[in-house]
Amino acid sequence: MGPRITDTIITALFGARRLWLALLLAPLLLLARPAAAESPLTLAEVLGSLERTHPDLEVAARGVDKAAGAAFAARGGFDPTLALRAKWAPVGYYPNGQVDAIVTQATPLWGTSLFAGYRLGWGSFPVYKGELATLSGGELRAGVELPIWRGGPIDARRAKIQAARLREGGARRGRDAVQLELEREASYAFWDWVAAGQQLQVARALLEIAERRDAGLQELARAGAIEPIKLVDNRRLVLDRRAKVIGAAREFEQRAIKLSLYLRDDERRPVRVGEGRVPPGFPAPRGLDQGELEAEIERALQRRPDLEALTAERDAAAVSVRLARNQRAPDIKLQSYVARDLGDGPDELRPTEWGAGVYVAMPLPLREARGELRVAQAELAAVEAKRRGLRDKIGAEIRAAHVAVEAAARRVALAREQIAAAEQLAEAERTRLAAGASDLVIVNLREQAAADAARELIDAHADLERARADFLVATGRSPGVAGLARARRINMFLCACHRRAAGRGGVLVIARARRVAAPARGRRMA
Repeated sequence: MGPRITDTIITALFGARRLWLALLLAPLLLLARPAAAESPLTLAEVLGSLERTHPDLEVAARGVDKAAGAAFAARGGFDPTLALRAKWAPVGYYPNGQVDAIVTQATPLWGTSLFAGYRLGWGSFPVYKGELATLSGGELRAGVELPIWRGGPIDARRAKIQAARLREGGARRGRDAVQLELEREASYAFWDWVAAGQQLQVARALLEIAERRDAGLQELARAGAIEPIKLVDNRRLVLDRRAKVIGAAREFEQRAIKLSLYLRDDERRPVRVGEGRVPPGFPAPRGLDQGELEAEIERALQRRPDLEALTAERDAAAVSVRLARNQRAPDIKLQSYVARDLGDGPDELRPTEWGAGVYVAMPLPLREARGELRVAQAELAAVEAKRRGLRDKIGAEIRAAHVAVEAAARRVALAREQIAAAEQLAEAERTRLAAGASDLVIVNLREQAAADAARELIDAHADLERARADFLVATGRSPGVAGLARARRINMFLCACHRRAAGRGGVLVIARARRVAAPARGRRMA
């Protein structure tokens, strides 16, 4: 309804017995906000930006890289090693020289190690060091070393790799847990921003009603149709509502600044979103199935990333316990080798040589091994206790979030009834005002009551969305799965009929009143 229609209504009402009342009511029909040119901001857009640009996620990703580097380094325990040794003594009773090279390869097969080498010895050697002499072509040798007890089922190399892999997986799930918590915070910031934007629209609508009424009153006062004191009263109301708009605008800017921590551009700079991108409303309120609550808890225990990260930490601690227990056993190793000399030289060095041996070592008090076992067991028990506590906490979080969602949904339903009653009262008071049975003060009170009801409905919707975010995060799901319902942009202002929420996605609407009055009879504008 534009200015041309307004002029028609006012002209039609000019001949009425209560001309000034008609002019007071006319501005209430005119409040309309132009449709926003920008598309509304969505929670999915905020969460997408968070995933790409948030610094805390980058820190968590570096933690994953660190764990992956540690896992890669742990595999170095099975890298082959090359050892070289050379000695030359040209002056002395036994002038000689020696060159020895050996390659050792550890394997994950029961801790078995393989080795192969080459050595060359020339010159003269004492009888008791005759094994150092070789034929002119040197000696080739190869062998195997097999642990019997300690180092067989598990050894430090394999334990390090297992623990590093588990910790890498735990770091990935830890990153997911960080993202999930950030998404909860971002959802809070987003819905607070949406609520603040809609609160600002309500405050501006109230102000615009008072300003339009003030213009009509000034025209009536110039015509001598009303007392000048009524201008002062309405002017006070205008100033009061301007102050409320300033407060609402400040609150909206603060919410936009907080939201910018989770919404960044391609250069990773925070983006402050303006009022033009405030969504038209909230998603349709949806309750939760009480019968599925226990099933949700069980599913959450399987998919919560923080619990999975603790599980990986527990499994890594269990590896340390296994290793510590194995280290208490005697170090018994079987060794076998084969060697053959090449080239010219004494005949006694020509035959192929095969040999076997055994190595046994064991610290008698075993204080180090027993102490390390106690440390590993304590760490495992601590992680298991932490994990058990987290499982209990997850169940409590889900139940508490479920209660909060149900309570918030009931609050939304009550707020709808409240706003319907407030608008009904406001409409009745306007009818009484048109009949001369009320005054401007009462109408203003009814308008304020309708605005308060609108604010209560906005707050109830915001509380519901925050509670749903808590429930989804508690069950290990992203709050982005509960996106905004599609709803067209609707101008918000006061002193009008409330569109029924059913079938409109639960969107808060204080719809435009479309009422036209017959001038002489002062009928209801419809």
